[in-house]
Amino acid sequence: MKNKNLLAAPNIYKKFVLILISVILTFFSVKTPVDAQSALSIGMAPPSQKLNLQQSQTYTGEIVVWNLSQKTTNYKILVRGFRQIENQPGTAIILTEEEEARTLYSASEWVTVSKDEINLVPNKNEKVYYKIQVPEDSTKGEYLVMIAFVSEEENKSLGTAAFTTLSSGVPILIKVGEDFVENAELLKFETDKNFYETPTVTFLTRIKNLGDTHISPIGEIVLTNVFNQEIARIPFNENFQSILRGNNGEYSIDWNYGSFITKDKKLVIGPIKASLIVTYRNFQPGFSPLVAETSFWIIPWKYILLIILTIFTVVILWNLRKNQKNKPQVLPK
Repeated sequence: MKNKNLLAAPNIYKKFVLILISVILTFFSVKTPVDAQSALSIGMAPPSQKLNLQQSQTYTGEIVVWNLSQKTTNYKILVRGFRQIENQPGTAIILTEEEEARTLYSASEWVTVSKDEINLVPNKNEKVYYKIQVPEDSTKGEYLVMIAFVSEEENKSLGTAAFTTLSSGVPILIKVGEDFVENAELLKFETDKNFYETPTVTFLTRIKNLGDTHISPIGEIVLTNVFNQEIARIPFNENFQSILRGNNGEYSIDWNYGSFITKDKKLVIGPIKASLIVTYRNFQPGFSPLVAETSFWIIPWKYILLIILTIFTVVILWNLRKNQKNKPQVLPK
């Protein structure tokens, strides 16, 4: 019996190793979620307009619009002021009739369009022409107007509160006059977590527009490791998303490096410092930058655990094998 146990010992080692490997593989398995995206039903160009006009000036333009669905749809064309969706830079939502009556900087009365509605068939472009006539007695300021396309279904369901987002309308920002005040305050710069298993980080930044015109803050986030070595430069607001006056804008920037070592052999593990440098002014853009710092940790604890388990397994197997060699052999009778 003792001989049989001795012969079976290597199989026990193999089973132990196979069980350990299967546990580790199960431990490391990750399911990737699938993001569902809703398809837009209408496309248009340009997506937005920013104009500098003077009193009594006339501007003419056109909007090319097309149907992204396979269904012919009739759209009503509305001309109203718009506002920014709260904390979401680069977005616009058309005002309701009640909001339009209260706003001071809507340019809807300045705009005329070539048609009141449009019938969009699949795979065909249509053009809508518009004219902006700035009044002679208009005061200095930044005025807002959107040429929006609302389907009959939306119009029926929403009634007088019909609205549209940037994807179904063209927002137009009109500056009248000169010497606008550009001023902003950095309210937040942080990461969504303090610890990460891999270099997959989300940076959250909130900026408040304190001036009297829209701003489009741009810049970069510089990352340095524990040895004060620069490991990455991440562009900030590559799409030039604007914040309207009197509004906050929250920017979410994802950084996914995919490796713990840079191409020039710098370590992307441990405490990481992130430095934000942002400018927002068109006039003297280098003046009054927004600057902030934050830090986070990248700890690949699964890999560390794997190394520890591997070392532990090697030590156990080595000791078992050593004990087997040192054990006296039993001679057959």
